[in-house]
Amino acid sequence: MEPIDVIELLERDHRMLDELVAELDDAEDTDAIRHVFLRIVEALSAHEVVEHDVLYPAYRAAFGADDDETLSHRMAEHEELNELLAEMRGLAPDGFAFLKRGSALLLEMQGHFQAEEETVFARMRRDMSPELLADLGRQAVVAKSHAPVFPGNPRTLTAS
Repeated sequence: MEPIDVIELLERDHRMLDELVAELDDAEDTDAIRHVFLRIVEALSAHEVVEHDVLYPAYRAAFGADDDETLSHRMAEHEELNELLAEMRGLAPDGFAFLKRGSALLLEMQGHFQAEEETVFARMRRDMSPELLADLGRQAVVAKSHAPVFPGNPRTLTAS
């Protein structure tokens, strides 16, 4: 695998998650909905691990407390996404409540991705060296490989 910098990796995640949400919207039966939902959960979990374990610590180390509010907002958005995922996890995938939470998830994700790309990613791209971003990318690949399937859970998730 060719080296990738951390921002490219996370932006690819954003686009992939956008595509998965579109798949969820297009899914026509319960099994397809459940399958796509589980893929979204796993992708978001890995993405979040990279941000919390690699990206945000590097951002704090580089920019210090002067930009802590930016990270606080992004982390609060993660909590909102995790709450929606946890709610959806306990709902029937063909029910109205699941679909309603799915719509909220889409809006939250899109807002988070846009804000993150315009603030955190833009500043890192502008003020960090390509070598550092590439090193963070290598760390991110390792972090993803150890990410839980559902935030806070072990590496397995069943489609119950």
